Amino acid sequence: MTTTKDISAKFAVAAVAVAMIFSAYATPAAAQTDLQAQITALLAQIQMLEAQLTGEADVTAPAGAPALCPYTWTRDLTMGSEGADVMKLQQFLNSYPDLRVAATGAGSAGMETMFFGPATAAAVSKMQVMFRAEVLTPNGLVNPTGYFGPSSRSKANDLCIADATTEEVEEGEATEEEEEETGPMTLRGEGVLATLELDDEEDEVQEGAEDIVVATLTLEAEDGDIELSRVTMTLDDANNGTDNEESDPWDVFEEVSLWIDGDKVASFEADDEDNYLDEDSGEFRFSGLDLFLGEDEEVEILVAVSVVNSVDGAGQPSATTADWDISPTSVRYFDADGVATTETVADSFGDLGNDVEFDIVEEGFDDEAEIESSSNDPESTTLKVDIGNDESDEFVTHVFEIEVGEDSSDLIVDDVWYAVTVTSAADITDGQQDVIAEITMTIDGMTVEGDAVRTGELNVGPDLEGAIINAAGGGTTTVHYVFEFDEDLVLEADETYEVEVSMVFEGQDGNYANGVLVQGTAPGTIWQVEGLDSNNVLTGADSSQEHTLANSVPIISGVSDEVTADDPNNSGTISWEFNVEADDEDVTFAVANNAVVNGSTDDVEFTVTGTDTGIATATLTLIDGDADFAAGVWTINDGDDATFALDVTFTTVDAGDNGTYRVNLDRIGGVEVDENSGGLSLSN
Repeated sequence: MTTTKDISAKFAVAAVAVAMIFSAYATPAAAQTDLQAQITALLAQIQMLEAQLTGEADVTAPAGAPALCPYTWTRDLTMGSEGADVMKLQQFLNSYPDLRVAATGAGSAGMETMFFGPATAAAVSKMQVMFRAEVLTPNGLVNPTGYFGPSSRSKANDLCIADATTEEVEEGEATEEEEEETGPMTLRGEGVLATLELDDEEDEVQEGAEDIVVATLTLEAEDGDIELSRVTMTLDDANNGTDNEESDPWDVFEEVSLWIDGDKVASFEADDEDNYLDEDSGEFRFSGLDLFLGEDEEVEILVAVSVVNSVDGAGQPSATTADWDISPTSVRYFDADGVATTETVADSFGDLGNDVEFDIVEEGFDDEAEIESSSNDPESTTLKVDIGNDESDEFVTHVFEIEVGEDSSDLIVDDVWYAVTVTSAADITDGQQDVIAEITMTIDGMTVEGDAVRTGELNVGPDLEGAIINAAGGGTTTVHYVFEFDEDLVLEADETYEVEVSMVFEGQDGNYANGVLVQGTAPGTIWQVEGLDSNNVLTGADSSQEHTLANSVPIISGVSDEVTADDPNNSGTISWEFNVEADDEDVTFAVANNAVVNGSTDDVEFTVTGTDTGIATATLTLIDGDADFAAGVWTINDGDDATFALDVTFTTVDAGDNGTYRVNLDRIGGVEVDENSGGLSLSN
């Protein structure tokens, strides 16, 4: 074809397109479905032809995967989208006979446009059904959406690469597997929309929030399938303009969208006043939906809103003057014969239980986080310290969690407080600074060292850097430590963070003795955690297990129990046997007079339970191994081990002592055992 003929042909096409536009205006009103979208598509085609005539566009022709591919789509496309990637999508769809956008005219092979209209959405729906197993099923979808989203885009990209590198399948040569999995979407029967229900979802939407679901539409067809074409809705000031400081929806909302099974199937640009059908009522429309509703199958459509960052009148839920409601006013659908039905919601389905109402609230009012216990918190144990002046290893002494609320904004951490309680049977003249060499806290990979608080810096207790434990019988003291995260740490909404507290201990060096107990507590209410609208939004508290400090830590093994009842069953013995090994250091544990009693402070600790625990007596006996006893202290030298028997004997005095008794072996030489014996049943 000569250049002259080529240009003439293109002018002819443009003329036909223009004629189609004017003829469209002449059609009866009942046939003007989505007329504006068609006109826009035709104008886009004319624009493309004009660009070709002036040499500003590629004049290579036709559609077909071999000419198009390889090609990669990088964004989601939906009704109203425009661009070169839309034309590429139409070309791709037209390369499949069953997925053609149009048979003739705009959108057909060789006449693809850069506008995503109803015909493109319908072709995308057919593609989703054709590749149902890969596009719809993995996302829990039954019906196609017409939305060229992540799943559809991924499949198209895969096919476009494959089409460029593999042999084409000729028309009519689909494999048996494809024939089983695919098939055109066909409406059946004279379907009608029998059910349309509206349910409330989120009642409070924060300023700046995106895609918050405020309502659910439930639809069901009967007597056949239907294709939902459009839904008309209103977004209205719930106070009828009397109380809301902003009563125009385009000043409050950025977008309203429809979602099915996690996919956005339609959106409305709510921030443009010109997009509304009726500005006074806030009426707007989702058109070209092409949503398939199978007979007797319920379909749930979620209605979500996105709100601008600052809304006049937004405040706390009880005081906000930014109240809105949203509701459907009409729907339009087609049955298998192509018969269109438009139904007014109020006439066909009643008031749907009133409109869905929700408040626009100030950003940050829901800021919250809570300290909770963690299953990873270390069990109570004995921590080895040096008998001289060397510092200990670093021990993880406490693990807890911070759970940030789902509706919270991100929270900024400034100063964090942590209380450490030290208990000693003897005096510690200079208090905790003689015991704790270093304490650190790690949150989300950030580690900060703590500093002891001096008097008056925090009004929550006896915060003395020295915190002397009295010489007269020892005692307990609590010191708070501050960890300055200096707003460098951000806790994100709907996340849970594990917090780890570690300690390094001073050597004993004559300052403290074995048996000192250390326990930490995280008091959330005094943490300086900042939300958008307020500070100190953290609640809750959590305490660690008590840990024992000792310069030698025995290895406990071979723990077993035996229960023996004497005849005539008015007495009996619960016996525990265990092995103690000294590894690296000599092991000592005190048992005054070689006898132990329930609740004693001796180094073999146990608990008796039963009707009358006062009838129990206990002895500790060396039955094997190397151990020396002197002045109430057992000593096992480094490298040696010894096996002991703890015998707890019960003798009833009268019927009031009858019952079942048990002995729990709590700890040995500071090492937690926590095992419970079998039951000894006695009767007098």
